[in-house]
Amino acid sequence: MKPFLIAYAAFVLLLSTLVLIYPKEELFLLLNGSYSDLGDAVFPYITHLGSGVLSAIVVVVFLFRQYRLAIISSVSFLVTGLITQLLKHTLFSEALRPFKYFEGQDVVHSVADVQLYMYNSFPSGHSATAFSLFFMLLLASDGRRPILAIVLCMLAVLTGYSRIYLGLHFPEDVLAGSLIGVIFTFLCFRLLDKKLVRTTWANKGLFNRPQ
Repeated sequence: MKPFLIAYAAFVLLLSTLVLIYPKEELFLLLNGSYSDLGDAVFPYITHLGSGVLSAIVVVVFLFRQYRLAIISSVSFLVTGLITQLLKHTLFSEALRPFKYFEGQDVVHSVADVQLYMYNSFPSGHSATAFSLFFMLLLASDGRRPILAIVLCMLAVLTGYSRIYLGLHFPEDVLAGSLIGVIFTFLCFRLLDKKLVRTTWANKGLFNRPQ
């Protein structure tokens, strides 16, 4: 787990510094404006890592491995999603998406066939989902493989960046979403794993014996 957290801390430090140094509009246009043909082809697919579909598949896979992991991941993804949506539609319901924020200026880079939204920008739901998912995968693997930890963290970061690249979120949206995903996934895992790890049935899977 430590390599993931170190890499994630570096990401948070870098993005937080940029958010503090640059005005909101300037930082977004700097990151969104760094586009290429390769990015236009790849990021529309990468962004789907945070759509929730992959999270649902992971929960199903965990059912075959251990009910404990399926329960913890389900609760983690649900809590992360609920908190994100609650913030989006209550405290930050008036937060504009980049395309609406810069309406009429024609400065936001977008990619064909990627749906653009106007409101509920903060925090980024895809970022929260992606960081929750990839951190959960690391926790489920006991976090003993440094290379795997770095790869999972990078996938989460790329998913977050894709939201900026595609003109769907501001950097602070991604930063907040990532924090929600990591913090609440960690808390859910710690609280539930202590209770479930001692129960025989929770350590079974559909095709596995108790461990």
